[in-house]
Amino acid sequence: QQDVRATEIDKVDMYQSYRPGDIVRALVLSLGDARAYYLSTAKNELGVVSAQSIAGGTLVPTSWTEMQCELTGQIEQRKVAKVE
Repeated sequence: QQDVRATEIDKVDMYQSYRPGDIVRALVLSLGDARAYYLSTAKNELGVVSAQSIAGGTLVPTSWTEMQCELTGQIEQRKVAKVE
């Protein structure tokens, strides 16, 4: 949780930052054991780069905390990577 973002660490909700299936740009902190990597997305350029909505449509970034479904227009919360 402390490696999701650089500010307001105590307010991080993992489900509102990432969901299973999201493609995320992250910094590898350590390799951990055989089954786990320790990652950080605390920098602005790190976070979700591609995701699908609950309805199955592609999500398009609208801000650094929200993505919008192309099919339904519904807004979903994510920690969006700042893509250059």
